[in-house]
Amino acid sequence: IVFSLMTTIPDTSWYGILWTTRSNQIVEQGLINNVQQIGIHLATDFYLPFELISIILLVSLIGAITMARQ
Repeated sequence: IVFSLMTTIPDTSWYGILWTTRSNQIVEQGLINNVQQIGIHLATDFYLPFELISIILLVSLIGAITMARQ
């Protein structure tokens, strides 16, 4: 895992991520549709709650699989 992170991070093109710091400017311009606005808000304003819910769902899925195997 550490090796894959060490090779992936330097090779990533980070210029496309600049819009995450400018989400309000993009939304105010009105140049994007509702689906894109939802994506921008999930990647900026609601990033932490979205990640926490995904971890909770993953743990519950693992628990359900464990219970089903018994």
